[in-house]
Amino acid sequence: MKTKLLKSTYALLLMLITISMGCTREDVIDNSPVDGLEEKPAAAFNFAVADPKDPFTYKFDNKSSNFKEVRWDFADDSTSSELSPTHTFLNTGTYKVKMVVLNGEGYWAQREETIKINPSSYIQVATKILPDRKMELSFETAMEIESASWTHAVSSSQFDIFSTEKTANLSFAPGEFKRIFLTVITPKKSKATIEFLLSETGQIKDLTNFDNIFTISHDNSGGPDANEGSKKMIDNNTNTKVFIGGVGNSLTWQFEYYVPQIINGYRMTSGNDAQERDPKEWKVEGSNDGTTWTEIDHRSNEEFPSRYLSRTFTFNNSTAYKYYKFSILQLRSGTNFQMCELRLLQIPQ
Repeated sequence: MKTKLLKSTYALLLMLITISMGCTREDVIDNSPVDGLEEKPAAAFNFAVADPKDPFTYKFDNKSSNFKEVRWDFADDSTSSELSPTHTFLNTGTYKVKMVVLNGEGYWAQREETIKINPSSYIQVATKILPDRKMELSFETAMEIESASWTHAVSSSQFDIFSTEKTANLSFAPGEFKRIFLTVITPKKSKATIEFLLSETGQIKDLTNFDNIFTISHDNSGGPDANEGSKKMIDNNTNTKVFIGGVGNSLTWQFEYYVPQIINGYRMTSGNDAQERDPKEWKVEGSNDGTTWTEIDHRSNEEFPSRYLSRTFTFNNSTAYKYYKFSILQLRSGTNFQMCELRLLQIPQ
């Protein structure tokens, strides 16, 4: 009898507990979200120029999966949270566009793509030689443009606009070189600028970074990619420089072209300080096997009297060489070398 009473009491307690919870045994299972139940996001996107007449505006197509939030960074101080945005870049250059997608649990995935907007791909400059050392400049482009301007770099600090038309005219003194900029602006205010060097015989080709391998015998203590590493000497920016300490008169560098090229000039830009670091004597040699060298230019007692000064040197050469080597034979004084920029040139004969 006692056993029966205990069993009845137990059953009654179990029933009361179940009723008070308001659910069956199956209902007490916890069905709340558990970390990791959502599928992890995967990031992917495509991009394309939205309009052939506007190479600065891109349409981005989000191909990601398993996400609830998206963040875009266009590498030009602008961002977006749109699913598939359209973005207009305001300048030419290289942009590493990043997209991050997140799911509801905070897991994220990232995708990065590089966009290069090269003004030379969209603007072609033409020159027409006229009598009496005169020249007519013009340009062609499929871009829709709002305005254009031609600028002459008179010095490192003086830039004169000499035309705002599609064509422009120049006059040359004997042996003169002119550094010219053409700037076009689109209706959306994007800007493209092309820099080129002219002589009275026509447009000069800059072959510094054209299909070659650049090497140097000594480098900055921080390496070629340092703030004053050797790559700064050929980055087409006269506001950066290479600095190599303690090198003395033993510095050499060379360009190895994939296909032999005719080089008959070069432009050097002096550093921002310490004139004693400037080169005073150097030679240029050409080779087609990297072993046998022919001297094609030799300079001595040269001077760069001001800082950031660009000087152009020309010489007679009609041979296409695979290798071009510069050897610094003497600095102004001391053992430290610096230079803001070096450009290899092919000048019309």
